[in-house]
Amino acid sequence: MHPSASFVVALLGFGLLAPAQDRMPVQPAQQLVADVIYNELNDPGCDSFWQYGIFRVSGSQNVDREQVETSDGPIFRLVKDHGNPLDAGQRRREELRLEELVQKPGAMAHIQQEHLKDEARMRRVIELLPRAFLFEYTGSSEGVQVRLSFRPNPAFTPASYEARIVHALGGTLVVNQRLKRLIEIDGQLIERVDFGYGLLGHVEKGGTFEIRREQVSETHWKTNLVEVHIQGKVLLFKNVTKDQRESRSDFRPVPQDISLAEAKVLLDQAANTRQEALLGSGGP
Repeated sequence: MHPSASFVVALLGFGLLAPAQDRMPVQPAQQLVADVIYNELNDPGCDSFWQYGIFRVSGSQNVDREQVETSDGPIFRLVKDHGNPLDAGQRRREELRLEELVQKPGAMAHIQQEHLKDEARMRRVIELLPRAFLFEYTGSSEGVQVRLSFRPNPAFTPASYEARIVHALGGTLVVNQRLKRLIEIDGQLIERVDFGYGLLGHVEKGGTFEIRREQVSETHWKTNLVEVHIQGKVLLFKNVTKDQRESRSDFRPVPQDISLAEAKVLLDQAANTRQEALLGSGGP
């Protein structure tokens, strides 16, 4: 799974009403979550590649991108900055940046490395869920969708700083109980997390995160929203401030053997299509 990467919602594509047994969960909540997490970690669709639009707000950054996944890592083209189409200078810089990524050997190595780190980080977090939390059903299910609440499991002992932060969360989980897939996680830090009794730093209580997943084909699910708002401070490092929202939309499959040059062609076509649509609407 990617915040790639590596950091997860409205469920699409179900036109038929669920049978009555889907509306009454019979499986223990803890086991249902364990099954869902198993499916997420063993997703047969992870080897597929997709093209999609991204809207990202992080700090002073406010951009629209078009992105294509490849075996060399994700490659994107910037199409808007703070809601405005790129000017001639920005378009020229984007073209030079992409040409270097496509033509220069090893140019994608850092991007791929960061992508794999994000994927590994998200996997570690997902793996913790069945052990780190206690789950219970909340309210009645809506068709195939089931909502569960979660709270820290007092029997779980975090083995890393990352696990300690995760274990301090409480919130809700929405899953598809028929396919046993994750739809949405909403969490909030219900207590401040101190490192080294606070001497080494801390993460503030009240931080939030949200992850949403969307079914994009019969067998594939993709993350369409990651939103994180946390604050804190770690000694000897800069303040831990993460205020980010990234939404993804318009998922389209691309060939699994797509090259960087072919991916760039798709990015160019998408940028031209957006520009033509803007001109046709009388925009700037």
